[in-house]
Amino acid sequence: MTAPTPVPGPSQDLDGQDVADVLRWLEDLQDRPLPDHVQVFDDVHRALQAALARLDEA
Repeated sequence: MTAPTPVPGPSQDLDGQDVADVLRWLEDLQDRPLPDHVQVFDDVHRALQAALARLDEA
């Protein structure tokens, strides 16, 4: 089993994340303890919202 991909914490800036990198955070979800899932989903949601906002600005 490989180590899960690090996921940024709530204090980190997610605005510059590439969508493909963000989606990779979900690939390792099954290897994480269940209580971590909520934080991963929240981080993915925030990062995808930031990516959509960047598209709106362009």
